[in-house]
Formats: sequence, C-alpha cells, structure tokens
Amino acid sequence: MPFSTRPTPASLRVLIVDDDAVSRSTAEALLSPMGYRLRSTASGEEALAAVAAETPDLVLLDVMMPGMDGFEVCRRLRERLREDYIPIILVTGMDDRHDILRGLEAGADDFLRKPLHGAELRARASNLLKVRAYHQILASERDHALATVEELRQQVLRADRLATLGTFAAGVSHELNNIAHVLRSALDLSDPAAPSDMRGGDLDPRELFTHVAKHVTELSRAILRIARPEEATLPEAEANLGRILEEVDQMLRLTGRTRHALVSLILPPEACLIRGNPVHAQQVFLNLLSNAADAVSNAREPSIEAGVRPRPDGRIEAWVRDNGPGIPADMVPRIFEPFFTTKGPGSGTGLGLPVVKQLVESWGGNIQVESHPGGGTRMVLVLPAARGS
Repeated sequence: MPFSTRPTPASLRVLIVDDDAVSRSTAEALLSPMGYRLRSTASGEEALAAVAAETPDLVLLDVMMPGMDGFEVCRRLRERLREDYIPIILVTGMDDRHDILRGLEAGADDFLRKPLHGAELRARASNLLKVRAYHQILASERDHALATVEELRQQVLRADRLATLGTFAAGVSHELNNIAHVLRSALDLSDPAAPSDMRGGDLDPRELFTHVAKHVTELSRAILRIARPEEATLPEAEANLGRILEEVDQMLRLTGRTRHALVSLILPPEACLIRGNPVHAQQVFLNLLSNAADAVSNAREPSIEAGVRPRPDGRIEAWVRDNGPGIPADMVPRIFEPFFTTKGPGSGTGLGLPVVKQLVESWGGNIQVESHPGGGTRMVLVLPAARGS
C-alpha cells in the first residue's frame, strides 16, 4: 500500500487482554486519546476467539493470567497469524531476565511493566503500528511482484506455444497441399466425361473421399490439441504421461514433423500420472520431440526413442533419445538459458528448453541431459508421481 494510504488511527484495531478488569480499563483510558478501535478480553481463550473473529493490528497482552498465560497466548497467536505480522506487547509486573527471554521466544515484540505509563504506552503502540504498516506495504509489493512474475511466466509459455504453432504451420500447409492433390485426383476419377484411362480402373472415388475426410479430421484434431491455451489456465490436475506422449507423437506424424525418422515409443501398461496440467505436459513433449526431430534431420538412419516408466523409488521417468550429432560439451550448460539456441537463424526461439525446465521444476521434478558429440542426446525427466498412481 502506498505511504499516502497508510491506515488512519480510527481504522486501527487494538486488542487488550488482561484478566483484571481495572487493568483493562486503565489500558483503554490511556490509549483512547489515540483514536484506536479498542477491544478487551479477560482470558487467553477469549483473546484467541476474538482474533479468529477479527484480526487486530496490535495486541496488548498481560503475562500473568489464570489458565492460559500470556506466553502461551503469544505463541499460539504467532502460529495462527504466521502469514500476517501483528505486533504483540507483553505487559508484566515482573522484571526477570528469564521471563523476558521466554516472551521473546514466544514471539513478543516489546515489553511494558505495570503500572502502565500513558506516554510510554502510546509511544510504543504508535511505533509498532507503524512497523505493521510497513510490513503491509512490503507484503503488498511482494504479492504484486509475484503476480508480475507469474504473468511473465505465462507470457513465456504462450510465446513458446505460438512458436510451436508457427513451426507446425509449414507442416500443415504441406499436408493440406497433399490433401488437395488427392481431392483433385478423386474428382478426375469421378468425372464421367473423363477418358476411361483416367478414371483409375478399380479405384473407388468414394474410398478416396473417405480417406481424405478422415485425414483432415485427424489433422484438425491435432492442431486443436496444440492450440488449447484456455486449458493451460485450468487448475492443476493429473496428467497421464503415457497417453500424452502418444498424442504428441500422432500430432508430429500428422503434420510431417517426424516422418523422416523412425520413432519408437516405450510405454508401460499402467498409467503414469503426475500432478500437472495436461496441456503443459503436452508442451514439454512437443518441445523435446521437435528438438530430437531437428537433431536427426541429417542422420543416415534417423531414429528417436521416447518413453515413460515408473521408477523403483516411486517417481516417474520420461525420456526422449535421438541418434543425432549430440551437443558439444561446452554448450550443454547453456541449453536451458532463455534465447540460447544451437539452431540456425530463423530456426529456433531459444525458449523451448527453458520452458521445459521451468515446467518440470514446477511439478517438483528435474531434467537431466546425457549427450556427447557423435553419440546422440538423451533428455531425461524425473518427476514425482501423483498420489495414488
């Protein structure tokens, strides 16, 4: 909150806790000139209930009370209000160093001795309320900074998905061109005016149209699975990595991204579930498999292996391996740096692997790189399994 909008005294709440009615009245009389909203309770139990009903801005707490003493009340308040800083002043008739140490360990901010002195009480209360106001400013700024970081994170995720869509656009264009060629051929076959040698003999135009229709449907579904930004904002759910890997493999084949390579999937019979958004899991596999496809583009016998399996330690392992040229040793430490890429100009954004690392770590996992020149690359994800999977 900006300094200019700090709370006014009339909006500040002070809770007075003391089992002695005279002491409560005295504290109220001494603080009333400050214009605070005052509330009094006669026991520790009542104080905890009052705080649960309405959080105060300052607590004036007597130490010597029957039942739950001030030290215990202070400790419980600190546990209950862990996320919110509330100043606590302990009021005591003792002057023992051991008791002061107990109060500090319980979470007290200041001490006052009975009988209370009005000017001292008001000064200390005022100072601690200023400290609380500064804490609230810092908390507000922290929340704003965290919200900004999250927004930037979402922007990076969206940028990476747009880059993925752009890469797929060329493949989709190629596929649509092939489909158009098949449709023209089917139309020629179905044209009664066409010469008999152009009607395709035993070919049935209806079968061609059916095949084209299925292919277009599969292609459109693949594109929709890639471009689902609204699903990426859903609360985290469970993602079945095996099924998602199969979907991504189908997308890449349908759009021609991996047709030049032999892609092998190694999937377990059981579901491998993680706590994570399925769209984000899809994004991870799209990046890793696309990178592998690029890596083997010039290989003599290009091959990619991808798989998922449960580990003996209860976690889940997923990997993508290629037989490409590998990554030079001096570049391996840099591949997760934003905007760093080993691809040529116009061939990569440098966002793919940083996004993968960010998502994997947000699931509580880690990513490992196994690569050496001439020996291909293996990217390994180790992730915590969803509870019960």
